[in-house]
Amino acid sequence: MTVHPRGTHLDVLAVGVTYRDLIFTGLERLPRLGEENHAVAFHETWGGIATMARVSRALGRRSALCTPLGDDPMSARLVADMADQGIDTALSRVHQGWRLPVTVALSTASDRAMTTVEEPPPHGVSEHLDAHEVTASSIIVDLRDPALPWLTRARTAGSKVYASRGFDATGRWDREALGEAGICDVWMLNELEAMAFTGASDATQAARRLAEHVPLVVVTRGADGMVAVDAATGEEAAVSAFPVRATGTTGAGDSSLASFAFANGLPGLSLAERLDLTCFVVSAILSRPLGAADPPSADELIRLAERHPDQRARGIAVSLASRGAQG
Repeated sequence: MTVHPRGTHLDVLAVGVTYRDLIFTGLERLPRLGEENHAVAFHETWGGIATMARVSRALGRRSALCTPLGDDPMSARLVADMADQGIDTALSRVHQGWRLPVTVALSTASDRAMTTVEEPPPHGVSEHLDAHEVTASSIIVDLRDPALPWLTRARTAGSKVYASRGFDATGRWDREALGEAGICDVWMLNELEAMAFTGASDATQAARRLAEHVPLVVVTRGADGMVAVDAATGEEAAVSAFPVRATGTTGAGDSSLASFAFANGLPGLSLAERLDLTCFVVSAILSRPLGAADPPSADELIRLAERHPDQRARGIAVSLASRGAQG
């Protein structure tokens, strides 16, 4: 493994598992058991944590990906593809005899269903980072992985930690996850997940309960937008989504977290404005033929915002133009 020279600084370090995603898009509805239906298009991409690194890089941030790699051809291809996009993989660890997990996704305009083949990496996702000095303005992690000393050190040194949690396939929605939430600055999860963890009846109530454990909580609501609670300032915000005709929604959640990490670093924005910017970026991603596999650049987003009919878009164009001031 190549080690970053001392003093190397990243804007974003994305830490987690990458999936080889095989995505069928444009389905009118998901097939019933025993039924065959037809998609409009198919594409292959790198999902999971790689989506967050890819979106961050498209937004102009110096990005690195720390992800388990195998000794299989797909892992080698992942490293090559990330290098082509300007994403550093030097902090990723190779696990001999292991293969990247694979997900097949069936995607409609409003939802998706997925099937995954996956084995945990034999030596964990990020334990090896304990031996390295990690410096990044933003670190994106998955709360399903255990909190480790390297992450605490990085946060103490000034890194802002953004966390996702993901769907609990066991159905337990273990409250121990709320304890793990204490190691992050921002926790983003969807409405179903937020209500399942807290027992709340709506997204806003769930965000308020989660904000007892995390400084800033963002709950995504799909086509209904986002809500957030900032425990540090007492600020709350709820914004609507930007309408979009999407061929698929795979990668929307990962794109949302990377986009919010970008928006949260821009100066002078209220919580509602940061959510608006996040929703706009995600809508632009979902409107593209390849979705999260081909996110737009910040310059492309400015052009889209300048001609967008929603009055919020004018402020978004200004915020994006100010991104040079982002630390």
